[in-house]
Amino acid sequence: MESRLMAGVEHTLADFRRWSMTRPDLVEQYADRCTEQLALAGRFTVPGRRRAAERVRAAREIAHFSVFNLAAVPAEATLADRRLPTVRDVLAGIDDRRGVAGIVATLERHLPPLRGTAELAWLAGRLEHLHRILPEAVVRSGGMGKVLRATAGVLIIAAHGAAGADADEARTRLAGVVAGAYGFGAAYAIVDDALHDLPGDHLPAELRERLHELTLKSLATGQPADLADLPEHPLAEELHAVHGWLLDAYPIDAHRHLYHAAESMYLAQHRDAQRSTGTLPAAGLDAMYPDMFVKAGMSRVIANLLARRELDDTFYRRSINTIFLSQLRDDLIDAADDERDGRRTPFTSSGTDGPDALHDLFAYQAYVAAEVFDGEPDVADALAYYNTARLGRHLAVNPGRADVLRRRFAPTGAIERFLVTATKRSSLAVGRIDVAEQRLRSRAGQVLRYRDPSTVDCRTFIADRLPYLNHLLERHQAARGGEGIDAVVSYALAGSAKRLRPALGLMLAEGLGIEPAAIEPVLVAGELFHTASLIFDDLPAQDGATLRRGRPAAHLVFGEATTQLAALSMISSAFGLVAQLSSTFPARRVTAVIEYVGTVLGPDGLCRGQHLDLHLGQDGAPVTPAEIIEMYRLKTSTAIEAALVPLLMLQDRPPEQVELLKRYAHHAGVVFQLRDDVLDATSSTWLLGKDAGNDTAKANIVRTCGLPEARRLIEVHLAEALDCCARLPFTTDLLACAVRHFATRRH
Repeated sequence: MESRLMAGVEHTLADFRRWSMTRPDLVEQYADRCTEQLALAGRFTVPGRRRAAERVRAAREIAHFSVFNLAAVPAEATLADRRLPTVRDVLAGIDDRRGVAGIVATLERHLPPLRGTAELAWLAGRLEHLHRILPEAVVRSGGMGKVLRATAGVLIIAAHGAAGADADEARTRLAGVVAGAYGFGAAYAIVDDALHDLPGDHLPAELRERLHELTLKSLATGQPADLADLPEHPLAEELHAVHGWLLDAYPIDAHRHLYHAAESMYLAQHRDAQRSTGTLPAAGLDAMYPDMFVKAGMSRVIANLLARRELDDTFYRRSINTIFLSQLRDDLIDAADDERDGRRTPFTSSGTDGPDALHDLFAYQAYVAAEVFDGEPDVADALAYYNTARLGRHLAVNPGRADVLRRRFAPTGAIERFLVTATKRSSLAVGRIDVAEQRLRSRAGQVLRYRDPSTVDCRTFIADRLPYLNHLLERHQAARGGEGIDAVVSYALAGSAKRLRPALGLMLAEGLGIEPAAIEPVLVAGELFHTASLIFDDLPAQDGATLRRGRPAAHLVFGEATTQLAALSMISSAFGLVAQLSSTFPARRVTAVIEYVGTVLGPDGLCRGQHLDLHLGQDGAPVTPAEIIEMYRLKTSTAIEAALVPLLMLQDRPPEQVELLKRYAHHAGVVFQLRDDVLDATSSTWLLGKDAGNDTAKANIVRTCGLPEARRLIEVHLAEALDCCARLPFTTDLLACAVRHFATRRH
């Protein structure tokens, strides 16, 4: 299907090129039609005419919805039927104060067949969950608005398809679409905004590639990926779950077109994302158009298939050919952001060596109206109205944007008239030529742009702060240089490090109300202490590991002697960093922290735990579960304790709070180590990023008591850690989430 689709797209683009060269008169007429729409902006804003303006806007919105979402010529009966929901209806009913609940409530009001259904309650729960797991950058940029726009769009398409059905049939049809509607919206935010657009620090390149391979395989075969093979990330898990729900609601044998369309869209989106940041092929920007065409066109096809509409060949031809223009317009509007982020599109400065994208934007809309919809005037009006609303507002807000377009392209007479008119109109007047779908995306994105950090999934919390923590460590190393021992330190700190200990410190700081900048020295010190312990642990005299953080262990690269000296230097530097806290906190508290950390990591703490790990049971004497748990406490819990307890000490918190936090660290560390033992026995080296089955000569709970007992003990210590969280008098939701993750992590 992929090859046939691309061949059809290339044929359409070639036909468009021929048409635009032979019918410049129609392109100019269409551009002038857009200019006329601008000139009419605000005409009905005087008292007494607002009702007329509202009727006109409602009719144009339904016309736009018919063309862009249903690929149909607007019918007068549809325009007059106010029983059918519109995006504007949904938009008007949003209660800003209730977040996701307020948005779902307005969907329920305007989609009566879904009132009181379990499916709508399920949708509310999934949206809340997605809001907690999306990266902060995606949420802040309005990503949830994209989710809600796509979700509501599918549901409204389904409502149009169910028009005329009795109440029970309409309820059944819409309820059966909810999972698909959510999956469509969620996939947009996860794949496009997060996996493709976020910097590599949030999800490393190798894990993105792994998820890409699993996604392609799942779409092609209809078989969900094995959960154990997924990257350890909540977005990967949600995408996996979405695929499972879709397969349940839309079995692949009966809905093969849906999965073929999804595969084609995903491949085009993936290629476009890679091309936009890589080197253009010899064909230049012309090579970008086919994938832009497919990913935009398939989105409408998928939305209609999910809405369970009966689709004919006319729909496919119109839908695929129409929606490409929205991609061009979005690229123009996003040009400044794309320029800043280094993405190549037809409207960035590095993209002006190909076709005139500004001309193509107007010409392709004229082509759609004339050739795809056979010159229907209502279609031309709907296209012009939408183009005016989006592009006109963009130019009116900042007239300098028109000058940028003039410098990069060569506007024709009619297009120049549009630019001049747009820049002379006030943004307020042009804003009245609005499109409800865009406003829904913007409004929902604004309502859900903020979230309480303590409610975020702890893995998302860590991933969001990974660039910050890496920056702190890089800044520390930059001050040291990069030769000799410092080269070893830099190597050991890099790789696929999770930065779990400093991230736990940030979680606690969130609950305590401490600004991260105030504790940066202890954050860096914690990672130095931990990484030094890993260096020693990997040495031939201890574990003899060959792999750490997905790379050869440091001693294999730099030699044992130099690596040991590097680890010692890290510990020494870390204590020096802790001392710097005296510039922010009272000196006596900082001194107490230095003494405490030295004790916890010294001969009665971490070092003793490492010693027990090496020698426990080596003399042939039986080892008890209690002895192994004590070794875990000293070996693993102490490092967590050293990352957390200093923050309470710096705030001079009461001893009972300090004791509860120590107990939390004790049980959390034991849970972590028990789960490590389970994974060591059941997982692979590739998934763990370190040698699996490397400690076969050492005592651990799995070898001593078996997997069932190890899993039972995980539950016991998990319950104890959660009890400590519940008893602490500050917000501990993130710490509770973290220990739950320790108990269930797959890698």
